[in-house]
Amino acid sequence: MPDQGFPNPPADTDDPRLSHRLVEWNGEPADVVLLGVPFDFGVTLGGGRAGAAQGPAALRRALRRFGTTFDLECGIDFDRLRLADAGDLDVLESDVAGTHSRLTEAALAILRTGSLAVVVGGGNDATFASVEALQRVRGAVAGINVDAHLDVRPVIDGRITSGTPYRRIVEELGIAGGKLIEFGLHAHVNSKKHYEWARSVGVQCWTLARAREHGLAELFASELTRIESGVMALFVSIDLDVFAAAYAPGVSAPGTDGLTPAEGRAIAHAAGKSRKVRLFELMECNPLFDQDERTARLAAMLLAAFVSGVAARNPESGDSR
Repeated sequence: MPDQGFPNPPADTDDPRLSHRLVEWNGEPADVVLLGVPFDFGVTLGGGRAGAAQGPAALRRALRRFGTTFDLECGIDFDRLRLADAGDLDVLESDVAGTHSRLTEAALAILRTGSLAVVVGGGNDATFASVEALQRVRGAVAGINVDAHLDVRPVIDGRITSGTPYRRIVEELGIAGGKLIEFGLHAHVNSKKHYEWARSVGVQCWTLARAREHGLAELFASELTRIESGVMALFVSIDLDVFAAAYAPGVSAPGTDGLTPAEGRAIAHAAGKSRKVRLFELMECNPLFDQDERTARLAAMLLAAFVSGVAARNPESGDSR
């Protein structure tokens, strides 16, 4: 497990932080278990800039100074939740498939305890492995990719990249395209062919502009509800490049336009509140290109918002399962 340097217990007992409540995961059930994937070879294979392998460490550093266990906006105190950190996956350098196999096994170990898994990347290619674990534990699954990009490129000559996970989810895991939603897509970073493929298999694609026209936060919550019918679990994956570069400069593929932090917080909180969401991801934080830890702090805020949502599932018992 990485040396997080978390202050535990808090110096001020009146001011508990999320980082104070993260303990080393011992294999027992918890409400939320964090797992880092310090791997970005799939990003560089796809032409993206290296550095997302340092994303999990950057998030943990940001948590040292950010994130109380009280959500003032929603009036939710999640100090009672059991929060654990499983550390970082032992990745295989330059071996995407091998690293994915290790991630699937690590995520299986978390999910089989009934805990919610929060995967922090690292490249978005890892989503395939996390979703495979969720499917093996829960059976029929559905999910939402909150992303600037479709990430439905075909695997050519065995090259698995950060641009291939959602095509692989459909073609290799057999998850129906109608059970996948692409949310927050940017206008000029997706090809017509890739869009046509996604629509041909039934994937619902929401551009950022169209989502805002429908009321972005409300639309996201309603789409979660729509796809939960007939499935046993949901996943929500947020690629941080869906945010405008002004808010998230430290990503693998920055974009000029994008989500605002307030919109991202609403999405993360809604994901946490959904009882069928068992897997949540924060992908492609790249601290090599960050400014004043802006992107890492955004990721920490999204994690806190998700956990606040989890606490809202069953406020009386403290049991999110």
